Amino acid sequence: MVTPDKITAMITEELLFLFLFLIWTYIRGFKPEAYGTEKFMDYGFMTIMMRGDYMPPKDLWFAGSTINYYYVGQYMAAFMTKLSLCTVNVGYNLMLMTLAAFAFVLPLSLIYNVTQNFLEDYTIKYKRTPVFAGLLSGAGVCFAGNMHFTLFYWIVPILRNLLGIKSDDDSHYWFPDSTRYIGYNPDTKDKTIHEFPSYSFILGDLHAHVINIIFVLTVLGILFAWMLYRKKQRNMIGQEEKSHKKRLWKEILNPYILLIGFFIGLFHTTNFWDFPIYYVVAGAVILFSNLVDYGMDIALNEDGRYRLSQKPFWITAFQGITVIIVAKLTALPFTLNFDQISTKIQISYAHTPFYQLIILWGLPITLVLGLFIELIQKFNQKSKEPQTLESGELKINESNHSNLIIKFLAGLNISELFILTLGLCGIGLVLIPELVYVKDIYSGDYKRANTMFKLTYQAFILFGTSAGFIFLKFIRERRFRWQIKFVIFTLILFLSSLWYSKVSIGAWYGNIFNTAGYKGLDAAAYLKTQMPYDFKAINWMNENIKGTPVILEANGDSYSDYERVSVATGLPTVLGWYVHEWLWRGNTEVIDKRAADIQNIYTSSDKELVKSLIDKYQIEYIYVGKCEMEKYETVNDTLLKSLGDVVFSIPAANDKTYATYVIHIEPKG
Repeated sequence: MVTPDKITAMITEELLFLFLFLIWTYIRGFKPEAYGTEKFMDYGFMTIMMRGDYMPPKDLWFAGSTINYYYVGQYMAAFMTKLSLCTVNVGYNLMLMTLAAFAFVLPLSLIYNVTQNFLEDYTIKYKRTPVFAGLLSGAGVCFAGNMHFTLFYWIVPILRNLLGIKSDDDSHYWFPDSTRYIGYNPDTKDKTIHEFPSYSFILGDLHAHVINIIFVLTVLGILFAWMLYRKKQRNMIGQEEKSHKKRLWKEILNPYILLIGFFIGLFHTTNFWDFPIYYVVAGAVILFSNLVDYGMDIALNEDGRYRLSQKPFWITAFQGITVIIVAKLTALPFTLNFDQISTKIQISYAHTPFYQLIILWGLPITLVLGLFIELIQKFNQKSKEPQTLESGELKINESNHSNLIIKFLAGLNISELFILTLGLCGIGLVLIPELVYVKDIYSGDYKRANTMFKLTYQAFILFGTSAGFIFLKFIRERRFRWQIKFVIFTLILFLSSLWYSKVSIGAWYGNIFNTAGYKGLDAAAYLKTQMPYDFKAINWMNENIKGTPVILEANGDSYSDYERVSVATGLPTVLGWYVHEWLWRGNTEVIDKRAADIQNIYTSSDKELVKSLIDKYQIEYIYVGKCEMEKYETVNDTLLKSLGDVVFSIPAANDKTYATYVIHIEPKG
């Protein structure tokens, strides 16, 4: 039912979203370039999609093939850019800041409703309590850093000052250090990654795991909405329908279950790691809820003793199958044109030192365990109270551990059950890389890096989302003496971690209060100052080349300036960043073959060989500039220019610059 309070809450959330979007967008204007780390890839995906007319999109770094990576997130960014009538160089940054604003508002909205549901059991309600809980969760996802920041920015310098120890490290905290701690400080042969949302927003990569934040938070919202629906239906579940097959079909084909299947299928196309992660998270929430609703349906054994019903497990299994079917159908248009990148699971023989686990994850794990302990204590208190049985109710043998678990779960408010499940799943995601990892192209010192990165990123989101409710529950209830001390200690640590964003923004963007440093939102503006000759050529190509003809530029290593032309124009080139294509294609043989062909085109004196290679890759434009001249010192200008028309050229200005030109070759037929 829509009430004035709900309308007010909706409008407030929309205004808050707009405010945060504008703030983040203003900050981004001090460093808007899509340059460095993964930005070339992310921006390039968008530029080629803006040019393309069909799906799947062409691979801008492997001409003749389609993208073999999780590109649907960038597709949505390109779609929003077109819908907003923006250019791609502005749309890139607007999408990034949209995600940042959503990363605050979505947890806020979810935890507001979770806390509001929790407070329905109390006769005295505090209207602002859900708001405070939501604000803490929004900040926990959008702005918080991990405890590495709190320790090395706050605690260690204070201790050194007290002890009279001077250190140059205390005067400067480099914000990426909190994402590269395990394996780097101290230096070991087990180098890992443990990033989190605020770091991503500040750094500016529009990568798969970043775009998917809004969708994983949506799934959490759907799961809680399903639990609220079940709460309303609980009386009906407990009556005549529970024995009917009709009830089973209603559970299996519930719109919430189908919607969960759709989004989990979407994860297959946006960020595959989230596909198994949230299938398990959703499965845990659904199973625990089913145990509460159906677990007390006792059955009689042959020996006359009562046992736990298998109904909740069967219902959960059928719901899980439904989710998988819907997910696979949702992802089918994508998977038909996609080769799986990596699926092999290996035992992890490298493990994180315990003290580093505590530094990075001690606070959120402590919060979850604190909630768990408090709920157990509350359960024990209730168990000691005299119980009365309703007419016809049977007492289950409480010595059976499974029955105790069901009674414990059934005694929880659905908000408590939901948050506890998210927290336990978060702990599991932290521990999994200590046991196993997914084998991919990264080996040696970095074999655990990608697995830890993708799993703990989602753990951070689950922990951040849960934090607001846990804090406000402890503040509101205070059932046990230890709770108030616990919440003061943990809340101080949590609030100190929010300062991470302020420090990081200052380090990355400079003084955002000095508008003289504001550059605007053009993600490609850096070309004008850092690659001026390329900038002019790229502008000409964007203005004069239509469609997606194949161009040729020098290929190079990942995270380098190579492929700046294909990225900035959205025109596919023969070969792009080496390691990226190695990951996407699964082997280096085809990549090395293309690299050799490119070198032959630029340097060979055999005109027929060069022409055959141009025909092989259907190249229509050859680009020669600084990167090409540096990589191939003997570029055969005369031969290349004889193959077609020089449609753009800038002569070398002095010995320190290179000539830049574009050759157009008429396609055969």
